[in-house]
Amino acid sequence: MKKTFLTLIFLAPFIVFAQTLKEYHASNGRIYHPGDTVRVGLGSMPDGNFKYIQINELIPGPPRRNGSTLSAHKDMSGSNYVIKKIKNEKQMSGSEKVIFTIRTGGLPTCDIWIEEAIASCEVTPCADQKAAASSKFSVADELLKLKKLLDSGAITQAEYDAQKKKLLAE
Repeated sequence: MKKTFLTLIFLAPFIVFAQTLKEYHASNGRIYHPGDTVRVGLGSMPDGNFKYIQINELIPGPPRRNGSTLSAHKDMSGSNYVIKKIKNEKQMSGSEKVIFTIRTGGLPTCDIWIEEAIASCEVTPCADQKAAASSKFSVADELLKLKKLLDSGAITQAEYDAQKKKLLAE
């Protein structure tokens, strides 16, 4: 009895509650399902390896999510991987993480902390690409406004050309 109690006390910090999801609406605008592919971008660590894509260990035991995990190698960059499972993990701290388990073509599998990976561009499309796309639309909108001003005679052709050059240089 005492041994069981001590074991539970030891494992308590590692216990997470996971819920398997059938789909996930990510912050990059994509809806992911098990069986879909996810495209890996560039690693965000200084050596080019991945911080939010981590190799699952072949040795069973409690998950190590404390920085001592095995980061995926930069060789994964630019590849597509099939999503095996999507889970929403509630941590003991009360926070939640959505994690994709992907097949890498062999053993072991990898886990992607999807929102963190999107924010750091370890998964594409990522947050920076979404921001770049929206800024392109705003440049196009500004060009349309300038064209209307030119057509109405509110600005000259020279003013239009100067503003257009400035907008396209951004």
